[in-house]
Amino acid sequence: MFEQENPSMLHDNLSHDVVNDKIIYFEFTLKVCYGYNPSLGVTLALHVCNPQYLDDALCNFDFTRHLSTKGLYPITSNTTPPLESPESCVLVQLHLVSRHGARYPTSSDVKKFDILDSLFSSIPLAQDWPNPFNYSKAGLLTNRGEHELYLLGKRARQRYYEFWHNITYDSNVVVFQSSAVSRTGQSGNAYAFGLFSGYGSLSDLKLQPVYISSIPRNQDTELSMHHACPLWLATVNDSNFTRKWQEEKYLDAFISTISRRISDRLKIEPPLDPIHINYIYRACSFAVSFSDKNDTWCSLLEKDDFLQIEYLLDMGYYYSFSYGYQLNTKLACRFFTSFVESVESYLTGRSEVRSTLKFAHAETIMFLTTMLGLYEDNYPLTADTLPQQIASRKFRTSRLTPFSANVYFEIYNCSTRYDADPVFGTILIQLLVNEQPTVIPKCVYTYCPWKTFKQLLGDAINCDFDDMCKLTHSKFSLSMQYYDFVNINI
Repeated sequence: MFEQENPSMLHDNLSHDVVNDKIIYFEFTLKVCYGYNPSLGVTLALHVCNPQYLDDALCNFDFTRHLSTKGLYPITSNTTPPLESPESCVLVQLHLVSRHGARYPTSSDVKKFDILDSLFSSIPLAQDWPNPFNYSKAGLLTNRGEHELYLLGKRARQRYYEFWHNITYDSNVVVFQSSAVSRTGQSGNAYAFGLFSGYGSLSDLKLQPVYISSIPRNQDTELSMHHACPLWLATVNDSNFTRKWQEEKYLDAFISTISRRISDRLKIEPPLDPIHINYIYRACSFAVSFSDKNDTWCSLLEKDDFLQIEYLLDMGYYYSFSYGYQLNTKLACRFFTSFVESVESYLTGRSEVRSTLKFAHAETIMFLTTMLGLYEDNYPLTADTLPQQIASRKFRTSRLTPFSANVYFEIYNCSTRYDADPVFGTILIQLLVNEQPTVIPKCVYTYCPWKTFKQLLGDAINCDFDDMCKLTHSKFSLSMQYYDFVNINI
């Protein structure tokens, strides 16, 4: 058994665990593993380690990869391999939709952390964990968030060097767009700094200013589509009884065990409610993203706690922004209508746009991937879903929509013809999710013929968004019948 050799060798990224009443020391980094002290239930001491003595199941678990939509983007490098195009194909257009980078907690989360301060006011270990966030910065992009998007832009310049090498910035050629929220516009600027670094015309640094357009959220049918849809706001958002019922059921069945354990261990009176565990999880997430602190609120949670809370949040997102409600599968129709129009207008010479770069939110990414049929499980996500199904589910927001999550669409013109269409028969599309090539459903390979891709979208192209989202008594009643049906049959 490895023993401590030099107590003075303390470091903020080191921690320890207790196994069979013996202290094992190991290195704690955000990329390695998470050690929890079950016998003490307090802030972990910081020591030098030797990971080889740790149980594999413990050491291989990285809780920072299970923080749902508040997790950090997994790629932190400023380099990436250059693009390898399909044989006899040329990249002719590039489209991006990116979530904003890491941000400060919103005002609703700041309020939750104030509640934690009050609940833990008499607990010695938590007195060193005061809420560091204030309402004045609620929802704003952090320095880390700026850096994430800057690096994403730098990697785009490297991956697509041949594409960008022949393009000088022109707002008619490279179109930037963001939702009408400061953190998304700022994310777009950070991306532009990385993409055009050294290729602009301002100062010795060769900076390039860019124009980023946005429209009010209640009119933005492409990036803030749910805010522009009265039917979604009235049903999925305000009257989502299925989501609320499933969440309450799961809280009572699973999360209540965690709240009782922590309350008993720390002698908290009155004891924590199950919902307070969600607050702890969120406080942990922002402690990691804002200041790399993993030894405060995170130390109260065990491996299974992280997995269960992650699933609780995934259920909520599933019903609010994905397959849990039929309307969610259609809300990205205006985005894809605009996307198809942009591609085909360029290919037919009616437009000079080579790239659209759009910056929005986690919900935007979920709506887009849901319309494409990505990450769809063949069973609903409910409080009663079997453990093995939960463990193997495809829909995981920790992987899909961390801060700075992104979707690229690469458009190729090839010398090979894939169908009889005289204009678009030589066109391939490749989808990248978080910079990883991803097979589009109904496409055999990652490179998909344009005709096949359009067939997947079907009548979503040229949809009547206003009519679909119009709030009428009959539509609202139908939505409520849907919820009743789900509640009865789940």
